Amino acid sequence: MKTNQIKLLTSLAKEIKAEKKDKAKALATLQSAKILTKKGNFSKKYSNLNRIVVNAK
Repeated sequence: MKTNQIKLLTSLAKEIKAEKKDKAKALATLQSAKILTKKGNFSKKYSNLNRIVVNAK
């Protein structure tokens, strides 16, 4: 990877980290990645994550 690419990626990572995140945006991201369904449940592929989330509450 070239030095210029590394600088651009580092800059992008810093911008993403600095963004404010809210619950609605996080849910929308998980839904667009097909991790959550429209109803907010885990999709079949990621149903094992439900055990982790339930135990963390």
